[in-house]
Amino acid sequence: MILKEKVFLEAKDWKQAAGDAAEKEMAFYLRRYFADDQEVYVLNDVRLELDGDAAQMDHVLIHPAGLTIVESKSVSGKLQMRADGQWLRWFDDRSSGMASPIIQARMQSEFLRKYLRSRTAQPEVIDRLAMDVIVSISSKGQFIPPKGVEVPEVCKADQVGERIRAKTQGEAAFPASHRRILGKYLAKMHKPRTESMVVAPAAPMTAPSPAPTAKPEASVLRHLAYIGPLLKPAGLLRSLAGGAALRKVYATLCKGCGSQRLEFRYGKFGYYLKCLDCGENTAIRLDCRQCGKQTRLRKQEECLFVECKDCDLSEVLHRNDQPLPELA
Repeated sequence: MILKEKVFLEAKDWKQAAGDAAEKEMAFYLRRYFADDQEVYVLNDVRLELDGDAAQMDHVLIHPAGLTIVESKSVSGKLQMRADGQWLRWFDDRSSGMASPIIQARMQSEFLRKYLRSRTAQPEVIDRLAMDVIVSISSKGQFIPPKGVEVPEVCKADQVGERIRAKTQGEAAFPASHRRILGKYLAKMHKPRTESMVVAPAAPMTAPSPAPTAKPEASVLRHLAYIGPLLKPAGLLRSLAGGAALRKVYATLCKGCGSQRLEFRYGKFGYYLKCLDCGENTAIRLDCRQCGKQTRLRKQEECLFVECKDCDLSEVLHRNDQPLPELA
């Protein structure tokens, strides 16, 4: 039974459009499998808030065995998980790092359990409730697991329904009456993200631009400016994942069009930034912000660090998987 559908708004960029397409595909399969199923309750796009933090779950399924969170990933090429747990997204013959969607889904599961525990007089009941995760890959994508290793959390979108049905076999661990109550409660407590929540540059930096189509961050920030003090504090989920320690603290803009959709690459003259919008290459020349001496660049997975040996400075200059700064 479908208890909640997602309301799709007009996509503001290609990333949102791709993500919406993946969620629509997954919602289509879930509707085909469970629209008339009285044992499984489906909620699409659930966003919950707790103590100043929030978690958005693409799909939540409540079934006789417990709860399953499904994280939809838009993949038109190849998605690879390496033996060390690192994830890569491949575009033709080049790759870029990305955050682990399995860890992302697990953190959502932990948040959901914490949320439910805070709202019941019997938290031990929530502790016993089984929760698992599935990462859904869109039909056009290909998942490459580590050699000789099975990754049971990952499957194609059209396989999710069968996996959920397999969980409904046997004696129910979660009573039907409780499943329906929980499903309706989560649908009621959904807090949609509003326009006022969108991260914008701090007001003191510049006067508001009258042009509605202007790129506020690109028009305010200076290329390679240090923006550490302006970053929005990391939330609970990112702190649990250690993301706060690897946040970029420099503004990286394309010298051609001002876009922040960049990837760092290595060429004949060292590291540079490639614009994914206009194709322009932007050189990286940065002196130490503390002593003014020449710095060195170091790559570590999806991060490019700027470092000064004399000052013992090591900071993230750019992230290929998180190009936009999150300003307070």
